[in-house]
Amino acid sequence: MKLNKLTYACLLSPLLLNSSLALSQEQEKPEKDGKLEVIQVTSQHRTQSIQDVPISVSAISGAELEKADINDASEIALSVPGFSYSEFAPGQALLSMRGINSADDGAGIDNSVGLFLDGVYIGRGAAINFDMFDLERIEVLKGPQGTLFGRNSIGGVISVITKKPTDDVTAKLSATVGNEGILRYAGYISGPITDNVSGKLSYTHRQNDGFVDNVVLGTKLQDEDTNSVRGQLVYYTDNGEWTLSADYMKDDRADMGRSPIANNAPVVDIAAANGVTKARQSASPYDGYAKREASGISLSGEFQFDSGNFTTITASRSAESDWAMAAIGTGLGAIGLPWDELVDEIHEDIDSFSQEFRWVSNIGDNFNYTVGAFYFTEDTSRSEEFWITKAGTYDGFKIQDVGTQARIGNEYTLSDNAATSYAVYGQGNFEINDKTTVTLGARYTKDKKDYLATAVDCGGDRAGTEFENFFACDGGIGGSVNIVAESFTVTPEETWSDFSPMASLQYKLDSSSMVFATISRGFKSGGFGGSQGVKTAASVSVDPETATNFELGYKGDLLDDTLRFNATAFKTDYKDLQVVRFGPVAGSEFGAFITDNLGTADIQGLEVDFQWIATDNLSFSGNYAYLDTEVNDLIIVTNSGANDISGRPLTAAPENSYSLVANYFHPTEVGEFDVRLQYSHVDEQSRDYLDDRVIIDEHDLIDLRIGWVSKDEDLEIALWVKNLADEDYIAHSYVIGPGVIGVWGAPRTIGVTATYRVW
Repeated sequence: MKLNKLTYACLLSPLLLNSSLALSQEQEKPEKDGKLEVIQVTSQHRTQSIQDVPISVSAISGAELEKADINDASEIALSVPGFSYSEFAPGQALLSMRGINSADDGAGIDNSVGLFLDGVYIGRGAAINFDMFDLERIEVLKGPQGTLFGRNSIGGVISVITKKPTDDVTAKLSATVGNEGILRYAGYISGPITDNVSGKLSYTHRQNDGFVDNVVLGTKLQDEDTNSVRGQLVYYTDNGEWTLSADYMKDDRADMGRSPIANNAPVVDIAAANGVTKARQSASPYDGYAKREASGISLSGEFQFDSGNFTTITASRSAESDWAMAAIGTGLGAIGLPWDELVDEIHEDIDSFSQEFRWVSNIGDNFNYTVGAFYFTEDTSRSEEFWITKAGTYDGFKIQDVGTQARIGNEYTLSDNAATSYAVYGQGNFEINDKTTVTLGARYTKDKKDYLATAVDCGGDRAGTEFENFFACDGGIGGSVNIVAESFTVTPEETWSDFSPMASLQYKLDSSSMVFATISRGFKSGGFGGSQGVKTAASVSVDPETATNFELGYKGDLLDDTLRFNATAFKTDYKDLQVVRFGPVAGSEFGAFITDNLGTADIQGLEVDFQWIATDNLSFSGNYAYLDTEVNDLIIVTNSGANDISGRPLTAAPENSYSLVANYFHPTEVGEFDVRLQYSHVDEQSRDYLDDRVIIDEHDLIDLRIGWVSKDEDLEIALWVKNLADEDYIAHSYVIGPGVIGVWGAPRTIGVTATYRVW
């Protein structure tokens, strides 16, 4: 009967992938005996209760992802204080954990928060492809995770675990409609194919009309049109299993929609002159675009032997993105630029390969260990082009429109980064007695980067005159103004190595609570982060960052397993910060962007989370993060001189952030009704070391969900509202000339989701 159902499902699946309905992951039921659920995680490469792991880790189950209607990484941040996520442009993500982040998105610089999909490392923001549909859980590990997760996990790790194929044939359909043109449908089908092979296929579509109005063109920005497919085949052997996984995502959007932040002349004056009068409006004469494709394939094997367990993960991933960022509107000459309008256009190709071997075993009854080896290669090719779209005058040369010519000047740069990394690691846990466990671990990593940077001018017959690496072509008078100092190609290379140890002491107070002390070290790889338009800047390497973290924590299930309370205090010594600056550089009259190792930082804080089952029908949960950061000995040299910014906080490091959730369940004869209310708060946070105006204001978001599940649990309908108070808030900000530009967060959205279990 199962095979008959699966045969029918295979015939049906093409229809499901193209229908206005689709499948939704199976809803996990809450605990009904009044006890807390035991949450299993694999954050130490072995299955453990989250309450037994001696580090700060949060886990969001697939059921909670559905209940909270979490669809992207920014919404994960609302449920995990201490972690923040924002996008400068679609696919250009800034991930920050405990204030540690990367402000340079160039090809030669890496992220500071490690992202893993089913154990596969994803290095670049444009390659991030983990749709929130049909996931088992998401684990968020805070603080340096250098021993088990390696390079570029200096801030922490986000580990995404998808659901495996089921033993029986299962299928679900789900559809969502809402205001702002919101339409989502998703689906999966899962089950056995033969006696020793199971499979799963899932599909997701997400779209909206856009949250920002372009008042010049009458169009919408910050829209979405995303399609994702994920498939798995599992082959079961006598002592384990092979899993073949593949995923593909295609994303097609307009730009994010950029607006001046209030009280910020002259940028506000320019925007007002172009018709911007309120939040979520843009006055750009060009919408921009963001197109992205990301895919991956992996083969993993997990096998059990008498002497231990062996895991192998082989993976290949690729991504391609094209995006064009529009400026704020005509009139840029008022803020110091020599022309009226410009557009930034970027193309990026990413290809990576990784191989990991892991062995987990015991020696006697009191000692278990993990050893492994890791190999990773990644090639990132990034081209960037600026074009001038309006007339202006610079340094005595007139830059003018000629007929219908759309682009009257541009600069083209290309950078290619080939990264190779090798690592070996080990971690062992020794149980001194029934209450005390000591853990020691270490990882050795060697990184190599081969870099290429190229800049070209427009081949004009006049002397080069530079302005922040742009050049303009005056085709109307038979010549050109070369605003790039020179054409060049440089091919620097560099090698770094790192030793990342950790140690932990864990003591069980009783069968349901424990305390721990952990010290760990992480590092972020070195790289190349100079402006691609200046030869000397493009040739300079930046050294790795390091962070040494000390944690004291408590984890306990209390009140007869109805209250779970966890708390972690931490202090981090953060060194050799990779800081982006614009300042003097040899070979450039006007200066250039460059990433330098500047200063250190002290990070300390407290993280608390709780779950409380108040009654059989009412539960509460919450998270709180307090973060105190301060940079030391940090002097940034700009064209106007040296700036000592010691004492300022790290960027993307809000002092207080928290989330509170209440869930109420009410069973009836016709099914169960549930209400979920979430309140999230984030303090003000800086996004620039030199300009106090570049901030994200504190904001409070309220989300509400009212749902009903049929008695047989086959049908579920939910009404939801996000940003209930319709708060206007900036999700990202940055400097352009003397002005500050912001990217708006989403407004209030309202929708209905229906889910039907086919089998």
